[in-house]
Formats: sequence, structure tokens, C-alpha cells
Amino acid sequence: MTVYEDLVVRNLDDVSDFSRGRIKESEVRQTTVHFKVDTGAHRNVITRDVFERLGLRKKGEQMFKLAGGQSAQMDVSSPMEIIWHDRRIEMDAAIAPPGASNLFSITAMELLDLMPNPVEGCLVGVHGDEYLNELD
Repeated sequence: MTVYEDLVVRNLDDVSDFSRGRIKESEVRQTTVHFKVDTGAHRNVITRDVFERLGLRKKGEQMFKLAGGQSAQMDVSSPMEIIWHDRRIEMDAAIAPPGASNLFSITAMELLDLMPNPVEGCLVGVHGDEYLNELD
């Protein structure tokens, strides 16, 4: 079963500006993104629509190996904050070509101490409700 998760994503530049008192909390651009959970992806992928809605900056370009084995040059976004319940991480993302999906990577899952639950079709905490970061 394919696992999907709706996650809140925020523009990290806006989050920083809010913490410095430069903008109001209501001005922090955020959206809920429907991600396909992809344990084979090492990088998050967002659609151009999500990139533009959040007002992210293009940080550069990189070559990526795609699931089918081919390679593609893709734009990379400035960092965003990704929130699952009370857990937060800061990551950039590859910007998907037209027709592609938002992908939530294994790297992000590990940082948030999450794993897919294929029976329920959602993400769950690896250690239940306890958020455990491993340093080794």
C-alpha cells in the first residue's frame, strides 16, 4: 500500500523573520502539502506550485538519479520547515518537473523519527509518541 501524509510546510526565511520581529506570525507563508512517502528517496521533492505558494528561493541546481534509473537536472529550493504533529525539521527540496508528485524522503523520516505504517496508510513515530534523535 502506498503511504501518503499531509504535512505543514513553512517558508524558513519567513520563520526566521518572524523570530526576529521583522514580520507578524500571520505573514509566515505556509501550506499543507500532500506528500507521497518514499523510502527510496533521499531528498524531498515539491511541485513548482508548492515552491511558488511558499515563496521559496531557488538555491541552485543539482543532478538527481530518478526512480527509473535515469538522471535529471532539477532546481533546488531554499530551506523550508516541515512539521509533523509537534516535530519539526528544516530542509530544502528538489523542485519537481511538471506532472511529478511531492515526495517525503527517508532522510526526513529519519530526522523526524518517523516510519510509514502501510496498514494505516500514514506515518507513525518509530518510538511511539517519544521523539528520539539518534547521534550515532
